[in-house]
Order: sequence, then structure tokens, then C-alpha cells
Amino acid sequence: MFSFISFLGIFLSVYGAANLYIWLHLARAAPHLGILKIPVVALFWLLVAAFPAGRIGGAFCRCAFTDMLAVVGSWYLGFMIYVMILLAVFDLVLLADNWLRILPHSLTGKRGKTALAAFWIVITISVMIVAAGRWNALNPVIREFDVTLKGTPREAPVRVVVATDLHVGLLVRNHWLSSMIETINNARPDMVLLVGDIVDSDVTHAQEERLSEELAAINATLGVFAVLGNHEFYSGSEEAAHSFRDGGVTVLRDESVDIEGILTLVGRDDRAASRMGSPRLPLPDIPGVDSGLPVIVMDHTPSDLHEAEETGVALQVSGHTHRGQLWPFNYVTSRIFEQDWGFLKKGDTLYYISCGIGVWGPPIRTSSRPEVVVLNLNFQ
Repeated sequence: MFSFISFLGIFLSVYGAANLYIWLHLARAAPHLGILKIPVVALFWLLVAAFPAGRIGGAFCRCAFTDMLAVVGSWYLGFMIYVMILLAVFDLVLLADNWLRILPHSLTGKRGKTALAAFWIVITISVMIVAAGRWNALNPVIREFDVTLKGTPREAPVRVVVATDLHVGLLVRNHWLSSMIETINNARPDMVLLVGDIVDSDVTHAQEERLSEELAAINATLGVFAVLGNHEFYSGSEEAAHSFRDGGVTVLRDESVDIEGILTLVGRDDRAASRMGSPRLPLPDIPGVDSGLPVIVMDHTPSDLHEAEETGVALQVSGHTHRGQLWPFNYVTSRIFEQDWGFLKKGDTLYYISCGIGVWGPPIRTSSRPEVVVLNLNFQ
């Protein structure tokens, strides 16, 4: 509860400061909007209120109205970020003009004209960015790699599909979930690994989108396996795991399973488990890790990567980062995590951190393409 209240306080402070910054610019342009002044100002404050009202209100008394507010607010959140960035660029240009006189006097001589021009330019570009980000989010790519691990040679490689961060719920609805499952099946997997954050904020939302039924449609001869991410623990780990199992998915919670004598698959609870009163096992303490077969670990958050290396793991797959999801936050995730996207080699251990296939917060992506990863595992 303390962590939640602290996060909520920080978020609302940042969110409020960002919108205050936008309002200071809008207030300068509003007097010059003519008959649009009142509608634009009213719409702005309604959009500002939508996200916190929808999310907080829905947590206490969920209904169709709070769901609508949360969805509208999520769209505004993405739009807000780019409005704020573009306004900051605009302010920097004006600051530089005070020293270098780089703008024509016809534009800078009239403050109202400048504010109005900035208003329409910023709105237009922000709408274009959000539209492009939405298209990007709806069009995942399949990235395929050949990976060689030490193990018993086989005639044919094992085709492993990795999908993470689906975030099924208010924003990722059933039609989008069906499209994700179709993308996974189109990759023709022998085995599917769902590496956490399959649900978003509430298991009930995910079940309303027929999550279990859609998961049951995945075709993989060696099975479908999942681990719990931080959002599963926020939404209710037991309920989430039950939903996955109803869809025929094997949920590994600090457990391992032998895959037909080919490899050992280990699934770890996310680090968020410890904040929810259920500390996860250290990797070496999970039964089966020392089986003698190549070990593949599913661990949602790519932190403490040295642990897999020290345990002799052959391959670890993770997600969580979204590679920032929205530019320029990819620069933040690249500083927070040792690797926020792609392959990393540490000693004899290979890592792949996926940027995920779904969205969280704004239903757009501007810093990465959503992906389904295919690893063709060869054994040497």
C-alpha cells in the first residue's frame, strides 16, 4: 500500500506539472481561437481529468463510464507527452531567437500570433505522431534467429516462439488479442513461451476479453508455458495463473520442466513477488536447474542478469522494458537495464530481452516495433 501510494503521488505530481506547462501555453493561445476558445479549453480539462479519474475511480467502483474515462485518458496520455515535448522545443527556439534573431520579426513581433501558430503546429504534429504510433502498435513483426546451445544434437532445430507483455485488458481487447495469437501461430512454433505481463491491471478485464479461450487456440507441439510478470502480481497472481491454466498453458512458478529430454525449462516468479509477500526462490535453488540438459530460463524483468550466468544457464528470455514504448523513454530504459532490448552474451549465457507485443498506458508505440520472437534452437 505504501509503494502504491508513493507511486500514485509521484505520478500525479508529474502528470499535474506536465499539464500545467501545457495550460500556460494554451492560455496564451486561447484568446485568439475565436469561437473555438471555450470548446478547446473545456476539452483540455476534460482530457486532463480523464486518466486519473478513470484509473482511480475504476479501482474503487468500476463501471462502463470509468472504463471509458481510462481508455480516453490513455490516448490523451500519449498525446500529452508529445505536446509537451514539442512545446519545449518551441520554447527553446524562442529562447535562442532572443540571442540570435533566427525567426522573422513578422512572427515574433506579435505574441498572440506566435502563440496561435505554435498551438496549431504542435496539435497537428502530435496527432500525426499518435496516429503513426497507433499503426505501429497494431502491426507487430516476427523476428527470427538461429541460436546454438550446448546439448544433444538433433536433426531438426526446436522452434521456440517468445511473446511477452501482451497486457490484455481495457486497451488490448479481444480483437487485438486474437490478432496476437494469430501472429504467434503463424510463426509455426514447437514451443511457446509467454514471458509475463499477459494481463494488464485486472484479471477480470482480461477474462472479459476471453483470454483463456484465446490462449487455448495457440498451437505448439511441445506445449505453451508462461511465467508471471509484475502486472500479474498487481492484478492477483493466483487468479491470473488460474486463467492461464484454463487456456491450457503450463504456468511455471519457480519451477522447472523437462522438455522431452531436450532441455530444461525454468520459469521464475517476477521480482514483484517479494513486494507482495511471496519472495521468489534464488535461481540455483529451483529444482531441475542442475539437470545436465541445456537450461532455458523465463524471467520477466531483466534484472540481476549475472545470476543466470553464475548458475550456468544456457539461455534466458525476458521482457518488461517495452524498450520504453514511447520515444524518448527508450533512453531511460537503456540506462535502467543492462540490456533493454535484443541479445546479450555474458560468459556462456545468452540473453534475449524482448520489447514485447502489447502496450501499457498509451495504446501506441513510437520507440519500438511490437514483436514476436522465433528462436530456432540448434544443439551442439
